[in-house]
Parts: sequence; C-alpha cells; structure tokens
Amino acid sequence: MPRLDFFHEQDGAFYCIWREEGENAAREALRLLDSFAIDWITCEPGILDRAAQIKSGARISVADSWIGATASVYGATLVHKDPEFEPLRDIPQEMLS
Repeated sequence: MPRLDFFHEQDGAFYCIWREEGENAAREALRLLDSFAIDWITCEPGILDRAAQIKSGARISVADSWIGATASVYGATLVHKDPEFEPLRDIPQEMLS
C-alpha cells in the first residue's frame, strides 16, 4: 500500500487546491484522496527527531524537513522535483524532470 505523509495531504491536496480552485474543490480532492488505499503517516516521535536533525543541518523548509524525515524513517525513496532536497544525500532520492 502506498504511504504518504500528512504534509502531502495538507499542503499538496488541501492548501494548493484551495488557493487555486477554492474550498469546495479542495474538500473534494481530499475526499477523493481518502477513497484510495493510502496509508497516511502522521507525526511520530522518530519522524520528529529526524526532521529536527535535517532542519538543523540544511537550509530546507520545515515542511520539506518533515517529508525528508518521513522517507528516511520509513526507508523509502524520496520522489520529487524540488532542488531543496538535494543536500539530503543520506536519503535515497529520485528526481523527477
């Protein structure tokens, strides 16, 4: 089952769509996401510790430190197109074009 962290749910599905298309579209997108077989990962102590470590050692946003920490803690590959993740060389990454 695919796993996504809560920042993707809040930032990608909710905030961005709300900003661009309005509240109703954002709530519909969230409803659709919730209908998929996705394991949503919430804030866990290990992720909190790792996010703090990442944030203290790199010029990276808080949200991206949480996303990177989630990938790190779960041993996942971080799939992205954000150059802000490049300094996190200890986390496996796949850069999209």
